[in-house]
Amino acid sequence: MTVNRVLPGLLLHSRSLVLLCCGLASGPASRAQLDSPRNFPTEREATVPVAMPVPIFFPINPPPLDRPVSRLAPSTGQTLAPPPELGAYLTEPFYAVLSTRLTRSSLDVKKRQKLDAYRVTRDAMLEELQAEVSSVRDAEPATRRTALTRLAQRQTPRLAELEAAAEQLRTEFARGEDDWSALREWRLGERNLRADSPVEIGAVMRASAFYQAGLAPAQRLLLREIALEVTSGADDAATASARQPYLFFSPALTRVILPTDVPADIAAKVAAFETKKSSLKKELFDAILAQDRATFAFTRNAAVKALAERQAPALAQLDTLADEIRDGLIQLPSLSPPTPRSPLTPLLTQQTMAIVEARTALQKATREKVDAITAEVPADYPVAFATAIDAQGVKVRLVPRPGTGRRRPSRDDPVLAKITARINDVGEEHRQRMEEFNRLIEDLRGDVGRVLGPGTTPQQIHEALDGVIRYNAQQENADGYRDYRTAVFEPGLSPEQRRLLLGGALRKLDLPLLGGELQPMRRPASW
Repeated sequence: MTVNRVLPGLLLHSRSLVLLCCGLASGPASRAQLDSPRNFPTEREATVPVAMPVPIFFPINPPPLDRPVSRLAPSTGQTLAPPPELGAYLTEPFYAVLSTRLTRSSLDVKKRQKLDAYRVTRDAMLEELQAEVSSVRDAEPATRRTALTRLAQRQTPRLAELEAAAEQLRTEFARGEDDWSALREWRLGERNLRADSPVEIGAVMRASAFYQAGLAPAQRLLLREIALEVTSGADDAATASARQPYLFFSPALTRVILPTDVPADIAAKVAAFETKKSSLKKELFDAILAQDRATFAFTRNAAVKALAERQAPALAQLDTLADEIRDGLIQLPSLSPPTPRSPLTPLLTQQTMAIVEARTALQKATREKVDAITAEVPADYPVAFATAIDAQGVKVRLVPRPGTGRRRPSRDDPVLAKITARINDVGEEHRQRMEEFNRLIEDLRGDVGRVLGPGTTPQQIHEALDGVIRYNAQQENADGYRDYRTAVFEPGLSPEQRRLLLGGALRKLDLPLLGGELQPMRRPASW
């Protein structure tokens, strides 16, 4: 098991692998499928003024190191498309509060200037760091470490100021009415007929990473780790390990699979690192859980700030331990990923990737057309249109908008009829193009079978095409993962530099941004 190993179950989330290897059956022309809105207010409730929930976007989590990723836009029915500008701030503590500002066009000139100045300063420091790393990449380990340590001594004080500036932006962008919990009528640990669900616990931990004042940068990332662990948990250790086989390493939120030939002394340090990190996360988890029910924000903020001060020495010790682990790992040849190779001929590799790229372009184009249509729906219309795109076209789910003061529209409502008719047209065009891809894919499968020789099974064809897609993903993601790997394993860097480099790596990976959600209000009666 090496660092760049990819688990069979963690394939490309673009559905392109399923399309190529299994073939999606062509179906009859489909119309936009309307699911009835759920949780609409009653007629009496609809007359009572209700605060309108504001949109909030959270950043995508960094993928495990070297895992193939797709740049295909999500097709899982989101109600709100993310502002593209958010892609520049994937690891910033102000991502969520900025998202609401951008969506509502409430970022004034002064705040915009501060944000732009922050980005320019951050990118200049990142460029300086990347240039130094690149200049010593082929040097001897001792020479490389000396050069990077000197740069860390020069950069780290300025990076500490930069992180403080990011926290100040988070504070300035935040508004009480826009807080994730502003309209929430439930709290964790309250007495009720059911326990808190993992989704609810994870949501509170994730939101706290962006809305809770007084946290250190490392603690914010640890809270996002906690949210990931809670929502991907299982009933037993074996299942949990299968779902989350990666080591959360340093900087926080990075995930790796270590080589199998790690020396015993380094393995012991890895175990100590996991134990210490788990202890810090447990203390942080307990604090957020306890403070979720705090009545006054100043009380909650003071308690969290005190925890940040108490944990600071332990977090510094954790960074030191991580550096000792790096010193041992960097000597292992198995730490470097092997050179990617395609299992098929250059011609078939090129043909396969041409189909994948064309299908990705179609998916993105359809998504953009559908989002443009739904963006025309009036803000006071009682439902939003959540859409999902698949091989058969576009499906629509109606999502109630609290606070509109109107009941659900009838089937012959003119706005509903107009929007669904236009979505139908886009969906039909998408379906027809997908049928064309299906025919191309069947021809490609035949060509692959002939190249592999007589007796080739469908499973072998599947695996060959799978290998091509993995190869292409490795090629596309090589630059981003190189910086990711440097942030995780390169000795001599400071924690602040590692966080800076991780943010730059994620921007290079160019991952699709997550769709938005509205502030939570009532909790459902059951999970």
